Amino acid sequence: MVDVSFLAKEPLPAAALIIGGLLSIAVALYGHRDDSHWDEVGTFFGFILGAVMFVMAFVVGTEGAVNWFTLAVMVVLALTLFLKPMREIPWAGVLGAVVGAVAALAASLFLPSTVFGIDEWIILLVIFFVVGVIVHGLLHFLEDVLTIATMVLDWKPTMVIVGIVAVAEGTLVMMDRSIISFL
Repeated sequence: MVDVSFLAKEPLPAAALIIGGLLSIAVALYGHRDDSHWDEVGTFFGFILGAVMFVMAFVVGTEGAVNWFTLAVMVVLALTLFLKPMREIPWAGVLGAVVGAVAALAASLFLPSTVFGIDEWIILLVIFFVVGVIVHGLLHFLEDVLTIATMVLDWKPTMVIVGIVAVAEGTLVMMDRSIISFL
């Protein structure tokens, strides 16, 4: 098992908050332009940093390295950075096809060559389509929910506010303080 406890040691959580906050602000202010590809570059780095921040938030939370407010800012920032590119992938269709194929493969191991006079390949095709359509429908609904959440988190004012709070919290964490200590 990989030891990732180093992610909870200073200055990594504070640095991740500051870098992630600045990246969030930059993507919000500069992104979504048709004349530049910097939005894709920022989104790519944001996706990677968001994934790392989820792991970091788990490690920091389990070790109690920061207070609950810093942990919450870290999770929200990770969501704003990580979810933006996730909505571009047609997950419902991809996973529906994969699960349908796995179900058909599993059924092929147990089915005889004919079932009620119907050839096995027809039954496997029906299993593939039925399971695939059910999984696709459920995941498509979840994609719509994720799209709504992403729209809220990808909204420029939200990204700027989360970024500013993350930079401020990261700076204060470096000084062994937190925004919550001022409230």
